[in-house]
Amino acid sequence: MAMELVTGYAGKAHVTSYQDAAIQAGIVGVDNGVLSYVGQGMKAVATSANNIRIYDGVALIGGKAVVIDRDTYQDVAIANGTVGKYRNDIIYIKYTKDAFTGVESVTFDVKQGAAGNSGIDPALTTNNLYSTGTLTSEIPFKRVRLNGLAIESVENMHDIVPSLSELNRKLFLDGYFFVDFGSLPNSTTKLVDTDIPNVATHYWIIAGWAKTRGGNGSYTLPYIDPNNWNNSIRVLLNANRQIEVTTTTDWSGYPAYFIVGYKL
Repeated sequence: MAMELVTGYAGKAHVTSYQDAAIQAGIVGVDNGVLSYVGQGMKAVATSANNIRIYDGVALIGGKAVVIDRDTYQDVAIANGTVGKYRNDIIYIKYTKDAFTGVESVTFDVKQGAAGNSGIDPALTTNNLYSTGTLTSEIPFKRVRLNGLAIESVENMHDIVPSLSELNRKLFLDGYFFVDFGSLPNSTTKLVDTDIPNVATHYWIIAGWAKTRGGNGSYTLPYIDPNNWNNSIRVLLNANRQIEVTTTTDWSGYPAYFIVGYKL
């Protein structure tokens, strides 16, 4: 097939399932995941010894979107456990494609593990949804651990996909600044205030940008002298947002400099 403008107007229906899935996979990734900020993120809760309730959200399986509508849920039945035995059941997404019509569908299903002295995951047949000719696939979604008759826990077997705004919050600082600490202390502790805002929720000294320099050279802080532990320099950014430096020998001939970052 020749190159096609997928998101352009063509005067006819032309966007295929593969094209949309390829775009989603290129943005989010090909691994199976649940979008973290949509609905309740498809969280799963045991509502009884025989039922797992999966709440609203969006999952991506090889780029294909699987949705439980907002403010709804889907129940998945779990068979009775065995007294005194452990068992792992796998809730999986069962994907099928009709070989003649090309119609695709998904549903939740359960693969029951063997009861024994420990829980062992049952095997699934997971096929690549991008492979030509793939008609079925069993995509692991939740692991249900049973201890005797009780459901002990429900665990994710998929990634949690963060939103771009969440990634931005994790990747970028809200601020950073340079601190001229002045001379290091002489066998004592010295405190220097910083300009970290009181509303900052996270703050730290940026590793690799904490330095002291003197007649014998430049040192990265904190410093450990492997030949003489008494020469070591302890550095702490304390709860009062002060840089706290402690020495057990005279380092007063060495000025120190720090770069501090923070998140609001």
